[in-house]
Amino acid sequence: MTSSTEVAELKLVSSIRYKFASVSGDEKKLSDALDSQLIPLLDKAGSQHKSVRDAAFQAFISVNNFVKPVGVVLPVAALISQYKKTSSPMVKQLDLSLIKQGVLRLDQPKRRELLPTVLQGISRETSPASATGFFNIFLRLLHDIKLPGRGSNEDLALRESTGLSDPADASYIARWLGKLFLLRQDLALAPDDKLDAMLHVSPSGLSREDVSFLRNNSPQAWKPGGPNSLSLPECKIKAIGFLASGAFTDSERYIPAICAAGLADSRITSVADDILKRSNVDLESESVVQSLYEAHKKFPTAHRIQIIRLLSKSTVACSFKNEVVEAVKQDFDIVSGENASTVGLEALRLNKALLGFLAWIARNSSTSTESAHGMGPALVFILKDYILRQGWPKPITRGNQSQIQDEQRLRANAYETIGILARGSHFEHKPKDSLLKWLFDSLVSDPTPDIVVYIESALSSMMGLFKPTSSAENRDLEILLLEYMTLPEGPGRRTARHVAARFANNCLPYSNIQARWIDILALGAGSSERRDVLEEGQRGLDPWWANKLHPDEALVLPDWTKLAEMFFNVNYEEDENRMAVDQASKYTLFPNDRLRAFPIAIRFVKQILFLNALNENKFEVDWESQLERNIQNSLTTRENIRKYFAIANKDSLLVILNAAFDGLRDHPDIGAEECVSCLAEILSFAPPAAVISPLSARTQELLSLIKSNNQKVRQLASKVFGILAPWNSQSAVLISQLRRFIESCKEPSASQSAEYQGSLACLGAYFSRAAYYGKVRPQDVSDHAQFLYENVTSALQKGSADIKNAALDSISQLWTANIHFPQKEDDLTRTIDSLAKLAASGNERAIGTMGRLAIPSLADTSSSETEPIVKILDKLFGLSEIKRTEVHFATGEAIACAVARWDSEAVQLGLDVEPSGSGKSDIIEALGKRPPRIDATINKLIEDCKTTKPSLLKASGIWLFCIIQYCSNLPEIQSRLRECQVAFMRLLTARDELVQETASRGLALVYEKGDQSLKGDLVKDLVASFTGSKAQLKVDEETELFDAGALPTGEGKSITSYKDIISLANEVGDQSLIYKFMALATNAATWTARSAFGRFGLSNILSDAELDPNIYPKLYRYRFDPNSNVRRSMDDIWKAVVKDQTVVIDTHFDAIMNDLLKSILDGREWRVREASCAAIAELIYGQPFAKYEKYYTDIWKVTLRVLDDQKGSVRAAALKLCMGLSKTLVTQLQENNSSASAKAMIAQVLPFLLSDKGIENSVKDVKIMTISIVLDVVKNGGDALKPFIPTIITHFLGLLSTVEPEVVNYYYQRVSEEDREGLDKLRSNAATRSPMFECIVNCLRFIDEDVMKELAPQLVSTIKSAIGMQTKVGCAEVLSTLALRHSILLPPYTATFLKAMETQILDRNHETNKAYARSSAYLLRSATPETRDRFTSRLLDLYFGAEDDTRRQKVADAVLAIAKISPDAFTDLEARLLPFAYFGKHDTDDYVSEEFEAVWSQHAGGSHSVKRFIDEITQLAAKGLNTSKWALQHGAALTIASMITALSSAVGKDGQFSEADLQEIWPVLDKALALKTFKGKEKLVTAYPLFVLHGKKLWSKDSALAAQLKKIAIREAKRNNDEYRPYAFEALAEFASAREDLDMYAEAVSLVTEYLKPDNEAHKVTELERKTADAALKVAMTAYNRQKMRTNPVAVLNDVATTAEGAKQAISLAKDTWFISAAELMNQAAASEGSSDPAAGVIATRWFRLLVADENDAVLENQRSSRAKALDAFMKAWKKGVFGPVNEQGLLRQEMEQKLKSMVETERSIDVQKLLSQVVQQLVA
Repeated sequence: MTSSTEVAELKLVSSIRYKFASVSGDEKKLSDALDSQLIPLLDKAGSQHKSVRDAAFQAFISVNNFVKPVGVVLPVAALISQYKKTSSPMVKQLDLSLIKQGVLRLDQPKRRELLPTVLQGISRETSPASATGFFNIFLRLLHDIKLPGRGSNEDLALRESTGLSDPADASYIARWLGKLFLLRQDLALAPDDKLDAMLHVSPSGLSREDVSFLRNNSPQAWKPGGPNSLSLPECKIKAIGFLASGAFTDSERYIPAICAAGLADSRITSVADDILKRSNVDLESESVVQSLYEAHKKFPTAHRIQIIRLLSKSTVACSFKNEVVEAVKQDFDIVSGENASTVGLEALRLNKALLGFLAWIARNSSTSTESAHGMGPALVFILKDYILRQGWPKPITRGNQSQIQDEQRLRANAYETIGILARGSHFEHKPKDSLLKWLFDSLVSDPTPDIVVYIESALSSMMGLFKPTSSAENRDLEILLLEYMTLPEGPGRRTARHVAARFANNCLPYSNIQARWIDILALGAGSSERRDVLEEGQRGLDPWWANKLHPDEALVLPDWTKLAEMFFNVNYEEDENRMAVDQASKYTLFPNDRLRAFPIAIRFVKQILFLNALNENKFEVDWESQLERNIQNSLTTRENIRKYFAIANKDSLLVILNAAFDGLRDHPDIGAEECVSCLAEILSFAPPAAVISPLSARTQELLSLIKSNNQKVRQLASKVFGILAPWNSQSAVLISQLRRFIESCKEPSASQSAEYQGSLACLGAYFSRAAYYGKVRPQDVSDHAQFLYENVTSALQKGSADIKNAALDSISQLWTANIHFPQKEDDLTRTIDSLAKLAASGNERAIGTMGRLAIPSLADTSSSETEPIVKILDKLFGLSEIKRTEVHFATGEAIACAVARWDSEAVQLGLDVEPSGSGKSDIIEALGKRPPRIDATINKLIEDCKTTKPSLLKASGIWLFCIIQYCSNLPEIQSRLRECQVAFMRLLTARDELVQETASRGLALVYEKGDQSLKGDLVKDLVASFTGSKAQLKVDEETELFDAGALPTGEGKSITSYKDIISLANEVGDQSLIYKFMALATNAATWTARSAFGRFGLSNILSDAELDPNIYPKLYRYRFDPNSNVRRSMDDIWKAVVKDQTVVIDTHFDAIMNDLLKSILDGREWRVREASCAAIAELIYGQPFAKYEKYYTDIWKVTLRVLDDQKGSVRAAALKLCMGLSKTLVTQLQENNSSASAKAMIAQVLPFLLSDKGIENSVKDVKIMTISIVLDVVKNGGDALKPFIPTIITHFLGLLSTVEPEVVNYYYQRVSEEDREGLDKLRSNAATRSPMFECIVNCLRFIDEDVMKELAPQLVSTIKSAIGMQTKVGCAEVLSTLALRHSILLPPYTATFLKAMETQILDRNHETNKAYARSSAYLLRSATPETRDRFTSRLLDLYFGAEDDTRRQKVADAVLAIAKISPDAFTDLEARLLPFAYFGKHDTDDYVSEEFEAVWSQHAGGSHSVKRFIDEITQLAAKGLNTSKWALQHGAALTIASMITALSSAVGKDGQFSEADLQEIWPVLDKALALKTFKGKEKLVTAYPLFVLHGKKLWSKDSALAAQLKKIAIREAKRNNDEYRPYAFEALAEFASAREDLDMYAEAVSLVTEYLKPDNEAHKVTELERKTADAALKVAMTAYNRQKMRTNPVAVLNDVATTAEGAKQAISLAKDTWFISAAELMNQAAASEGSSDPAAGVIATRWFRLLVADENDAVLENQRSSRAKALDAFMKAWKKGVFGPVNEQGLLRQEMEQKLKSMVETERSIDVQKLLSQVVQQLVA
């Protein structure tokens, strides 16, 4: 049974269907019916009753047919609403079908209204078909979205206004928009059956389902040109714009933006890149990084590049081990794998991005998770495979040269990245070794030099991986490195020696013998080897470098016995690699090509031996020289070495020594010096029985060396000979051989000189060492000694310098051993005199020999009164005048030898054998000190240290130092150390630096040798001297007080001594000069003494003493003394005294600071003030602010006090302190600008910086420095700046003008006005782009309401008081910035600012007024309607009140700025500004006109806009006419003219103006026409006939007005302005034409007759006369009455012909006008009624003859063409019967035919011939 509900529903469906059917023929009515009835109908499709649903569906089918016409409008909004609300699938389907149709038919505003409804809840669509359809609808609506400016309030509200307030909806849309960007055109159009294949071949990142969704399940959805299809490119452009808007959050649009950024369309990618740059998505979020990796898997190559670049900015991305490896492997596979799909430029870009990503991973592996280290090996081997695929070791060339270069760069980067990745990875041993070998192979085999650098870099990076922990790993690395170290260089193969050596040094311990062998090989090639290889080899052998390379490991020296065994054992690997017969060396490791490594090995083994002997484990950079010095100068060191050698492995020692002998024997030309040096140094400490005795058998081999031309080799060989020969059983034979040679060469030649010297040296060395060994006694060798003495004496007399030196060395060795002292007085005297003579010449050997001469026991006895020792000492003391310092040290050593003999260390250090027997008892023990001589010598030297004679003072100081140095162990010296100390203290004040140094080192030596009491006294003296203010000077006349030239007196002379001071005082009569100069000298002495403190070792004394804490403040200040000597000395003392600087400064900070603050003000000496400034700067540097906060104000205060010190260097120090303080402030701000400390610092420093002592300072340097400081403070100040922002901004605005270089202003005053404008533009740009304006902008970032309250009045004041152009431009830019960035804060102050702008926009400087105009425009954006109205009203007042063009130009700039910058404000004000712009664009000034023209073009541009604002424009024109200014009156007149012309264009030729408009315009037009003629009035008079033509409503009903109009036309025609007259005549003609109610032909012709008739005077016709004649002729031809023409054409034609016949002169001047006007006249006549008057034929004849008259004068083709057309019009009128019956005019026909045919024949132009032929055809037809 049917229910009542079902019946009612069926009835409703039927009723609605009937209604639709009844109006289906009327689209309007159907649309209205659908609007109200369609929704209820479709709602029934979801009824519970099947019959109702069926009926509703049938009704829907009918409706669907009814709505086919596009004019039918569907209620789309209601359909969408129903779709959203209903749960019925049927209703949804029907709704969706109609929605798709209806959306296309809506206008744009309605479509925009639909968008929120469509998007709201779109993510909740469950049906795929519905979701697809709705998204398609959204894409269609997307084209109509009006996106607001980014960042505007509308943009921020766009998310709500578009219906995306639900994050799920926004994410849904963003996701599908991202997929839309991935949709390619080929996929959009692909047939369904081919889609899968296309996606497989060319993946796009989309699935089949995605593509189907995006194209609405139909390939036709995106087909170009298809019905209702979408444009994919345009849709993507709209989509990226929508995505960039405020409708989406950064996280929602991030992945879609990446999709867009990978496209090729720059219109899309530019926006997408901007989105990504501005995004605040946290790339350190794991979820974000995970989404990027997931997107990377699916996206195509271009998008993968984008993702890789983004991942390269995230440290978290480095922790995704599996994802990283998979992504890198995938990407390398698609560019270089077996199935590579990406090639060319895109492949290069992907590779580049990948390598950058891998480098990022490598750099950030330390901050990532531990799992990230595990992916290193995998990534390394992926990169290795990439390089192998390119071709290895030689890359395969592909593409052009540019591509090859790109591939090479990528290959290089790949190698480098391998190294970086490997460095932070964990490898197994075998893969690691394999990788290292592969890299070494790449290094030696890669043909590209540029890539080799990166391979070396990779190898260097891998060094950290190789720290062998087992012997096997150690051995593998040694074998590999030795392989490449010994690999020879050849074609196609480069050396890897440098890298191999580096690996050996860095990866193997210093104790590793193979590593050291590699270093020796690196050095073995000598000068032929690369420098870097040599340097690396040198470093490898250096234990100091080993400590640097392995700082965390205790240094273990190599085992010297193993070194000796490996290098010098002849059986080493003898069985495997026997020495070839042609090898120079017997050692297998040193074949001929490695012989240069032999001396290096010898030297290294020797050094390691001595280092082991001394148990050294700490090394300085100069350890080698220290080792040599200790061996030569330290008895303790020598004794320790001797003891070690006594227990050392004797066989190993013999191996080294024999190897040295072998080297000398086998290859003496290579390494002889090193070998003999090794022998001499080791044998000096070797045990005699165990080492020297067995080795003595090879003594004979040394004889060949004494012939060497190398002096050092000879000396060392003679020393070795002396050590070995006494143990040789054949020593007598050897001595005889040497003696015979000497006897044979009484006067040796140059070729014999070397052997002679060597023989002498060997004899001296032999006898002296034999005596020490106790093998001979002095008396036993008297014969040999006498022989040697005689030869030495002879050599001293006539030998060469070298022979003399050799002789002196030889005889001094004998005398030291107590052998042969000259017993005869004459011999002794002669000997002493000879030696003294040589000594006086500076021969140090002679001086040393004199000292040795005093050693023998016989030197204390003599037959004369004076002992030999006394004579010798007198000679030595007499050497004080010598200036060479080395000579004095040699003399001091000789004196020590003379007075202390074998008790002196100077003699003991020369002992190179172990004495025994009589040698020990009779020489070493017997020849001891001479106490009386010691005391006498000390007394003399101490007394001489008091002298004022510079040379003696210098010598005495050095000698005293040497005595203490070599004899300090003696009681005689110990007891006198206090006196020596006083003497040295006195020497500290000497002016000579050498004397100072001697005194300093002497004091240090006294301190070292003295007891505790002496040390305490010395410290007290030093501190007293250090802290004392004055030094005492003891002077005589010759005392040198000043350096030469320090106090010049003119004529090249200067004051130097006390005697000079007295002479000068006597000369000028002022004895006080003596005291003044002495004060100077004393002060200089004080600082001289202080400068000596740290420089020469005194710091070591203070370092061991306990000092009074009060010394620290003064010591700290002295470290910054301007005197470099003092500064350097005090630094050394500080370093020595202060063990922990941080602790000392922390402890004594207050004392130091108080002393410095006091010194900086109370210091009477400039050096104290300068040092205090520098010290304060250093003291507070790096200290927390809390530490010196209480001194902060005082520091600034005192700094300011000395900032204008009279001494320039003090000012500079103060300035530097200011900068340091400011940097500290900036650092504090950077760390935390909101802290209490930062705020306190700013509060104290900014007022100073902004005062006249800072940025307003008259000193340029101070000013610039202060500006720089404020810039830094502002950049980092943050919110702490807020209280100072107004002051900073106003100050810096003023500075914009004052900091400009003076040269710019100089140039500006001397250039033309035109050049000034260009210069102003440059100055303006410079000001607004300067760091100072950047500071202002930074300040503006932090303003809030409170700051704005203070800033606004100050800014207005600055604007009003500003003078400089840059300041004014800066003020304008500040206002603009405020309007743009702080529009919320601005409204309360906008009116005030705009009020100030009313005058500022009139600034006379063009750049300034334009800047203020722009700022005004920005301000108008946030201004209230009242403020806008007031400001624009003021602009109009300024314009109409302007006295000159300039002011109107300024107003024009302001209006144009509003139009461009604030279009919304302009639109709101367009009722005022558009008419104003229209008025202004007719200004008589070109600039004003152009500016207003730009405004009008931008916001209006058409005649219809004029029509909108007739009233406003007319009012402005009336206002202009009412002023007394001609320019405004003329502009108003031109405006009216232009408006009439525009209205005429709008209404058309036959249209009429409205009566209201006519009433509005006419008074103004009348007044404008009444103006006197002016330039441009022709436009007004030209517009006048148009007004009459379109204004019939006005004058047709008013006869008085009609008469007035005629009067005006005639009045204008009668004006006497020659240039104006032609336009007035034309206007008269147009007026007559428009006024059909008037026949004013006769009157008009009478006005122009004068200009139609020929002038009686012959002259050349001017252009103006021609133009006037043309206009007059136009009056004659067109001023006839049109009504009369229609009724009586013959009469009109007769009148015009009569006029024309009298105007032949005018016709000849204006042929174009004549023919054109004639044609128009005839056409008008032809349109009228014909004439039956037979007399009309005469008129026809007249007209024909007028038209063909002067035929030959029509020269131009266009004139002949116009004539032909006029004849054609005449012929039509004639044929129509206008001139009477045609059949009655036979003669005229005949005449016309004849004439026309003649014209055709003579015509040159084909086109004109055609026209004339047509006329003939009409005639004969």
